[in-house]
Amino acid sequence: MRILTWFACLAICPMFLWGQDKALYLNPENALGFKASLIFSEAELIPLETTKASSFNNVQNFLVTPYYFAVLDNNSNAVLFFSKQGKFLFKYRKKKYRIEDIQYSAEKNIFFIRSVNKNYTIPELKAQQIIERSTRTDFSKYVSLELLMPDVNNSFKVQKLPVPRYALNELVYLNGYYVALNGRYNKYVKDTVAYHLKLIKDNKIVKSYFPFVNLPKLPPFYENVDFTINSTTDAAAMLVQKQFDNTIYRLTPDSLYLEYKFVFPADQTMTGDFQSTMFRSNIEHNAAINKNNKVISELNNLVEHKHLLFFSARAVNYAQKNYLFNSTDNKLYDLGKITTDSIVYNLPPKIFSSITQQDEEYVYTRISSVDLLKEKDKLIAQNKNLPERTKDLLAKLDKFDNAIVIKLKVKPSTAK
Repeated sequence: MRILTWFACLAICPMFLWGQDKALYLNPENALGFKASLIFSEAELIPLETTKASSFNNVQNFLVTPYYFAVLDNNSNAVLFFSKQGKFLFKYRKKKYRIEDIQYSAEKNIFFIRSVNKNYTIPELKAQQIIERSTRTDFSKYVSLELLMPDVNNSFKVQKLPVPRYALNELVYLNGYYVALNGRYNKYVKDTVAYHLKLIKDNKIVKSYFPFVNLPKLPPFYENVDFTINSTTDAAAMLVQKQFDNTIYRLTPDSLYLEYKFVFPADQTMTGDFQSTMFRSNIEHNAAINKNNKVISELNNLVEHKHLLFFSARAVNYAQKNYLFNSTDNKLYDLGKITTDSIVYNLPPKIFSSITQQDEEYVYTRISSVDLLKEKDKLIAQNKNLPERTKDLLAKLDKFDNAIVIKLKVKPSTAK
């Protein structure tokens, strides 16, 4: 028999400041289709230079900055930097370490890189114990935190950063602060109330958000509570979403603000008492989740560009769809229902489902050389006025070439 705990409000209230003051009632199943020219006004294909040094084929992360494209490649365990015109500039690799993530901070034009030592694997429970009880002050033996600083000669300087204990968990860089994530129950925390998200400065916790009841048998005891954290064009802000919470928050060093409060139909929303229910076993917990397999569990790939929000919605059954929300008229569009046209050179519709990056003026997606080769003849036949650079790209394209970046300009207003 499951028991409801009176701590329910703590499990679901993140302690935030209000921004968007009204709920947005949306049904993803009724999301609209649209022509590409409704949203976009131009497109440009930018091939990333392919050489022996710059070749990649297993992208873990792709970043767009005002001056660079950066690719974290799993196979080579390296970060490759290209100019915004696609020219290969520099490769970063760290011996004995596996690069876990790379971020860009616009304020100082720097890249933050987190790597873990290949010789040490620290289980999650052990990491919890070390974080709460260790007297050590330096954890660089296990984790590396570095800043890469580009210069005018397209080379880079590397600055090693102190490694706090919280780096043993997932860590995100935010304008000189760290955002530390704790997804589950921690038996080494004495307090009954713990926090999923903590803001760290100089190895000290300065703010805590998303409180939860730190007791056995509640959902965080059986499974990590996942968070999505995506960068914005503002170096001092990130978008945050918590599992089973259809709300997107804006996190700054000062506060956590409610940015978008989506209300989806009941069959796509986890019941309110789930987080406060004590389960007798892992089997019972998993059964409670799986019976709601159409429920939206995660909003990811958050790209807030001017009046538009691009995002993906993943259900409990791992089905994922990609959407575009227009805050001007509160309309929701299904990126899987887009019809391409000559404005975007009739490029294949599926590329619009992977818009994950932006700069101040454009949003970006990618297409592999293999996929573009499949479209080559159709693109040439349907587009009589292709730019010379695009014609040259298609004429020389090889299946072993690096991916091609697609730069898309959004219309100033897409309201109808």
